[in-house]
Amino acid sequence: MLKRFSWTKNDIHSIQLKDNLYIIAQLLESPYVAFFNISSESNNFNEKPFDLNDLKPFGVCMVLNAFFKKCSVGKVKNVKPNLNIPIPEIFISSDRGQWGKRSEFSDDELIYNLVRIDPTVGDKGLMGNEIIQYNIDRIDLKILDNYEIVGYNTGYEFVRRLILSFENSRWIDPLKEQRLLVKITIH
Repeated sequence: MLKRFSWTKNDIHSIQLKDNLYIIAQLLESPYVAFFNISSESNNFNEKPFDLNDLKPFGVCMVLNAFFKKCSVGKVKNVKPNLNIPIPEIFISSDRGQWGKRSEFSDDELIYNLVRIDPTVGDKGLMGNEIIQYNIDRIDLKILDNYEIVGYNTGYEFVRRLILSFENSRWIDPLKEQRLLVKITIH
């Protein structure tokens, strides 16, 4: 656990997810972080130098500083950052017309849209992000696999998400899948 944390673009951190699972995370423009499918049973990432430019990130998402204060074991010095990671601009977002009225709709009636968030301006919230595609197909796995839900990741649910992702060797967001995947009934 870090006492102080300062966001510096391209810093590499060792993140402890549980007793015997450490991973590599690279800070991008705040609040974006790239996670790499590199893990270790101990915090030994400084022992052998390697270059992240040779690897594609496992996943990129928005993360709050509090996550790094709680989970980072510290900066990793012998790892070169990947300088060619694009910041995502398209996200899945709840429909603004249903915001505040969610309890009036059943889960399968809720509408989700693809929205654009300009990385230089940042998230303008539910009312300000440009809608790219209205009412996405909630069982379209291409959409679910390629876009994050708007929001910052921190805390227990995010640690759980990272553990599941590494244990299953794919980028997983259980909360996104739970919210978006509709139950299909065959008659």
